[in-house]
Amino acid sequence: MANGGYWRTKADWQRVEAPLLRIDPVLDAFCREHRLRITKNLKDWPERSLVWGDSIRLLIQVYLTDPQQLTFNVWLCASQDRGDERYWKHEMPVRGLPVEAFENDFAALLRDAKARLESWSEADFEFATPLTRTPDAE
Repeated sequence: MANGGYWRTKADWQRVEAPLLRIDPVLDAFCREHRLRITKNLKDWPERSLVWGDSIRLLIQVYLTDPQQLTFNVWLCASQDRGDERYWKHEMPVRGLPVEAFENDFAALLRDAKARLESWSEADFEFATPLTRTPDAE
C-alpha cells in the first residue's frame, strides 16, 4: 500500500495482494530466465507487469479485477506509437478468475504468452487511440 489511497487499511491491502504473492516466485524466475523487468502495484493497484521491447512495447500484466471476489485478469498487449497515434493488439488468456484457477499452469501460461506476443507484428495491430503530446517545458 504505497500511499493509502483506495485501500483503507494495511489489512485490506494485504488481503488483495496476497494472491499475487503466491505467483511472485514464478514471475521472478521467468523474469530472471528471460532477462525481463517486473513492476508491481502501479498506481496502488494489485498487479504485476512485465514489459519489454523497443519500437513495439510488449506487456504481460496480471491485475486484480474484483477486490471482493479476489479475481484477476492476465492481459497480453503489444503496442506501437506511430506519430500521434497508438496501435495495438491485445488478448486476455485469463479473465476474472481467482489465482488458484491458473497458478498451477502459470509458468506455461507465461511461456505461451511471451511466445504469442513475440509472434505478433505491426501488421496485426489496429488503431487504439490518438496520443496527446505535451509541449516541451521551456
